[in-house]
Amino acid sequence: MGTSGSSSGSGRGTPLIPSWLDNAPSGPLPGGDGTPSDDGGPGDANPGPDGKPGDQNPGPSGKPDGARPPMPPPADPERFRTARTNFSRFAASGGSDGKALRRAVRDYARSGTGGSGNAVRRMGPSRAAASNALGVFRGLQRDGIHETLRQLNLTALSGRSAQEVFIGLTEVVCKDGGPIDEAIARDAWLETIATMEKFGIDNLDTLTQEQIQELFLSFIAHTIDARIYQEIGVNGFKFTDDLDDIKSFDKQLRDYIERSVRDSFTGDLSSLGSMSDETIRQVVDKTYQEAWDLLQLLGDQAG
Repeated sequence: MGTSGSSSGSGRGTPLIPSWLDNAPSGPLPGGDGTPSDDGGPGDANPGPDGKPGDQNPGPSGKPDGARPPMPPPADPERFRTARTNFSRFAASGGSDGKALRRAVRDYARSGTGGSGNAVRRMGPSRAAASNALGVFRGLQRDGIHETLRQLNLTALSGRSAQEVFIGLTEVVCKDGGPIDEAIARDAWLETIATMEKFGIDNLDTLTQEQIQELFLSFIAHTIDARIYQEIGVNGFKFTDDLDDIKSFDKQLRDYIERSVRDSFTGDLSSLGSMSDETIRQVVDKTYQEAWDLLQLLGDQAG
């Protein structure tokens, strides 16, 4: 279960939206588009809460000196109770109670985070990593592998296998975002790389739009299921003692999330090579929003 294997979940007093997750980073994405800095150039590295340039002399916390954001009030300590109950019901069924799974994910989003919009906001570091990934894919599609690696100062990766190149891009895609949030993005990226062979990717110079979309949606799905595991806390699920049941629980949750992400996606990556940073970020946020909206809807339909 990736980074989630030993998680006991969020603390009872953790805010619904911690102050450090309010804004995803908005600096320039890798595989630069060559447009002016209105998408967040070097001079816009510290945007204010409205997305406009902020104080250019941040303090140690990344905020202007002496201006630390107030910590939001703690959320309801029982907000994950119904989600955990339904996850436990699904686990105890050996994976046969699909309605309980759909209700559990819905309850996580609606009661646990305060709705799909908040669920998206809580994934700031993952959204940033997804945007960075699309930025890299933009460069690959437009400039090819060798030029993209040169721009990223990673020419040592030239000539390596597709999987080795993607592993070498981990630091480019996954920036710092707090211990758990950074781990979620990295875990999702590495899991996506581990399954890339099923998309027929063996030459990054011939990466197709369809393969890029498959990688992108796979990464989104991995970040969502890892977020759920970390928030709910796998130690809080009541499993049977059967290892096969535990494996079935994990597989069915992952398959359900990935199916929902793909079914909800309405974006268009056909013009990725010419997309601006801002457009890429909009695609990412819309993809997360559509996924969480569908997961809530499917849970409602489950009763």
